Amino acid sequence: MPARLTRFSALIACFAALLAGLLLIARPWYLTWGADEAVRWTPLPGDQLLGAGVPRETRAIEIAAPAERVWPWVAQLGQDRGGFYSYEILEDLAGCQMTNLDHLDPALQTWRPGDKLWMYPPGKAGGIGQAPLAAYQPGRALAFYTRATGTRLDDPPDGVWAFAVEPAGAGASRLIVRGHAQGSATLLGVAFVSGIFEPMHFAMERKMMEGIRDRAEGRRVSAAADNLQVLLWTVTFIAFVASAALVIMGRDWRRRLVTFTAAGLLFAVLTLVQPTLLAGVPAVLALCLAVWAPRHPAAPLAAPGRERPGITSERPLPNR
Repeated sequence: MPARLTRFSALIACFAALLAGLLLIARPWYLTWGADEAVRWTPLPGDQLLGAGVPRETRAIEIAAPAERVWPWVAQLGQDRGGFYSYEILEDLAGCQMTNLDHLDPALQTWRPGDKLWMYPPGKAGGIGQAPLAAYQPGRALAFYTRATGTRLDDPPDGVWAFAVEPAGAGASRLIVRGHAQGSATLLGVAFVSGIFEPMHFAMERKMMEGIRDRAEGRRVSAAADNLQVLLWTVTFIAFVASAALVIMGRDWRRRLVTFTAAGLLFAVLTLVQPTLLAGVPAVLALCLAVWAPRHPAAPLAAPGRERPGITSERPLPNR
């Protein structure tokens, strides 16, 4: 029991260090990803819909294309429109039935009062996957009301999700995405939002913003590469959980404690930083080897008075 308690305590300490790094270092970065001070305070439609003082996150990405080429991609966002240009495989696993278009369709780019941004099929889950249109500036901005998970459709909204496209020099533009939310009133709710929802939302939203950029710049978007990225996330998370289990069981637990910490760090890098496959694949392969490769036992020492095979004795021969 003392040995097991030592292992469990060490595992909890490493997990706490990973969580602290996420909240204290990574979180301030991804809440304002790509947005400098001026962009963070740029007024956008929807800023005053929930009143002043509501916590918000602002992200931005520079696009080498004029605003009039970027806006149509933003205008056709939606499950029933052009998709969200994010990780389609994850959205489909959640039942979203998402199809990300790689072409523009003018019929999907018009918004009217009463329209809804659908994130989930309208005919599923009682229609909860909707965000009603809150503000609309054709050619520049869209804003939608959002509700916390578990609230009813007739409850007042407690969040706003806004998108804006602004010129950023000759032939360039900037996509800004801003989210407001009232926040949870319970400690458990705050922990869920800060530790799980926010990083997951950022990973998907970053991919969406990069998907809009790539399409507006005329780049080819590879669904196979996206799926491989998600596979790397999955393998890394499995290594994270497996390392924790091996630590608890005491199987070479000090080495597995290192791989547990390494897997947690790598998972954060893969999902938040989203490096290229050229960097991600070797890193995940090295992690898998560290977790599951067998450890070769040390060669046994020769017993006193006996030589190892292949080694001749240096003792002098007795005189005859």
